[in-house]
Amino acid sequence: MEVKISELDQLKNLVYVSVISANNDEFDLTEDDKQEIIRRKNLSDDDWEWIFEPVKDGNKREMLIELFKKDE
Repeated sequence: MEVKISELDQLKNLVYVSVISANNDEFDLTEDDKQEIIRRKNLSDDDWEWIFEPVKDGNKREMLIELFKKDE
């Protein structure tokens, strides 16, 4: 059985991994912030406001929320 992942879902996966990456300082997150995002993602698959709450920069947080709420 082949599972197709949409281009939008691929983009979301890439962005999510980038946000929590140890090598990414773009979002000015501490390691604890990144771990909290991971913990929240494991508890809720779609409450993006709550998941990305640890992102301190409001503009970047809103950009992430908008992307992750987008459907194809």
